[in-house]
Amino acid sequence: MSGLREDGLTRLGSRIRHHRQQLGLTLVEVAGQAGISQPFLSQIERGKAAPSMSTLEGLAHALGTTQAHLLEAVDAVDQPPGRPTTTGPAASGGDGTTADAATTAADAATTAADAATTAGGVTSTQVDIRRASEGAILTRAEGTVGGHTRLLPGGPNDTQFLEFVETNHVPGRFFEHPGREWIYVTRGTVLLEVGGSHSRLEPGDVARYDGTLPHRWYVPEGGTACLIVVRPG
Repeated sequence: MSGLREDGLTRLGSRIRHHRQQLGLTLVEVAGQAGISQPFLSQIERGKAAPSMSTLEGLAHALGTTQAHLLEAVDAVDQPPGRPTTTGPAASGGDGTTADAATTAADAATTAADAATTAGGVTSTQVDIRRASEGAILTRAEGTVGGHTRLLPGGPNDTQFLEFVETNHVPGRFFEHPGREWIYVTRGTVLLEVGGSHSRLEPGDVARYDGTLPHRWYVPEGGTACLIVVRPG
């Protein structure tokens, strides 16, 4: 499952290629370190394939950066369209009169909308809403069925918020990254391993730990869980 738009994939691929070239590494070298094939990496760099979260973590490690930094390139939420502008003559009159009228009407509509959505000094442009159907979505790992990760609006200092829907009951690879990580379980049971310790988290439970420690999570067999993960940018 991948909810990345084509332009998001292109931006992601460009960022990965930029880091690789800056380091003077070949496709074969980076692919080998990330544990993927060279043709697959080539497709990712050209925006023709969507990597999973697991693959992105491997690529980030190989490129000396973070998964969060790579993910910044794929935030695929559409921005509200700007009001229409016309630089050439209007088709109906040829003198730009129609375009001027349209622009004036759009200006008036925008002003009215801003006034209508202002409440208590807060305007709609100050509220960043991510609908349930929005946000770039990546699979958890190649071959994973059901689970996915969705990007949410970030916080201060490029803090990254991710929504994980986890279905994997087989412990996968451990992850390590700079900074502290915070997780909040909203649904289901999550089995968390951090630096040799094992914890069972239920809905409403919160865990915080040093991201440099090897960590991973999964769910009991047959289960599904949803959790919010917060990571430094």
